[in-house]
Amino acid sequence: MEEKILGVVPNFKKSKSWGRWDTYSLVVTDQSFIFAMMTSQMVKDAAAEAQKSGKESGKGFFARWGDQIKSGFTLYKKYYNMPAEAILDENKDNFQLLIANISRVTIRKKTGDENQSDTTEIKIEAVSGKQEYFIDGSSKEMIGLFEAVLGDRLDVKKGIFGLG
Repeated sequence: MEEKILGVVPNFKKSKSWGRWDTYSLVVTDQSFIFAMMTSQMVKDAAAEAQKSGKESGKGFFARWGDQIKSGFTLYKKYYNMPAEAILDENKDNFQLLIANISRVTIRKKTGDENQSDTTEIKIEAVSGKQEYFIDGSSKEMIGLFEAVLGDRLDVKKGIFGLG
């Protein structure tokens, strides 16, 4: 049975070292979480495509420049129209966690200070181990997606997003 894509959470980040991180588009299906890595080459290719299509449609310099900037922020939208297998095959670093193998997801808002913006921390406990991710700001849409597939395995800390 083919997986049904329910939604995509863009800019899903995993900390590495020295303040660096890997960025994923988290594709939520009715059967799994698919982590699709966003590479710098993907961003470059999207900008080049935006530039090319803008030129072909007769847009001016500033309109094409704006399209190039926006292209990196909308890359995740392509996953709505791709089969799960194609998403996994897109990059060797893409991977999947089956919903059945996830025991708990904890979401906690972290309030920043004048030097740092608010983030949302997402901890996923699965058969394969614990993983920590974060997104900038907050996302009610993400909470809704997680509730739909996880049910009572989702733990949203009290007071976050008006829930709890």
